Amino acid sequence: MATGNTKESFLFSMVDMIISLLVIFILLLVVYLRSEISASDVAKSKTGEIKDFLEKKITELGLSGIHVEKLDAFNLAIIVPEEILQFETGKTELNQSAQAFLSQFVPLLLDLISIDAESIAQISVEGHTDHKLRTNVVNKFYNWDLSQARASAVMKYIFQNFKDHPWLNYFQKISLFGGRGAIECQFPEDADEQLTKKCRTVKFKIRTKSKDEIEIMKAHIGPGTAHVQ
Repeated sequence: MATGNTKESFLFSMVDMIISLLVIFILLLVVYLRSEISASDVAKSKTGEIKDFLEKKITELGLSGIHVEKLDAFNLAIIVPEEILQFETGKTELNQSAQAFLSQFVPLLLDLISIDAESIAQISVEGHTDHKLRTNVVNKFYNWDLSQARASAVMKYIFQNFKDHPWLNYFQKISLFGGRGAIECQFPEDADEQLTKKCRTVKFKIRTKSKDEIEIMKAHIGPGTAHVQ
């Protein structure tokens, strides 16, 4: 009987321990999920606020044709079609209409940073092309190189023409540029021109910080100091 009682006690102890561990695991899981949901809600709210701000300002400036798209909780893209930010075929130089657009649009980006630098992690400029190759070109990376050079031309314009802007230095810290070629183009090379031209864009992408990133920054440098140049 003593042996049976000992086995029974041991079994109950094991069951109690397993139940306790399960309870602890469930509690930790709940805390983690609540934290993740909270961070996601903050990001959605902040990304949504930035999207609303940009759309309002774009409308006020009369910059029709520009689309602001929310990609996910932390990322959005300002899509500028070829008709607005225009390059000549196979060229990387900004023409007069492209420069006129940037002279209006870039101050909007810099104003956004001045208002909410604490929440913005990164601003990137991306060049995009269609799948078509020029008839005298054999380099399969042609469109990739072309889109890279066009994104570079936009960045050079910003730094050359807004060098006295008080927020340009901060923009430089959080910005990057790159060429994406035709990697995001959904239409084949032989598609109708009205479709393929939708791929020839420049995108300004904005990534917002997570709640944890903001808290870590505040802990290291203090609240509000992201606004200091």
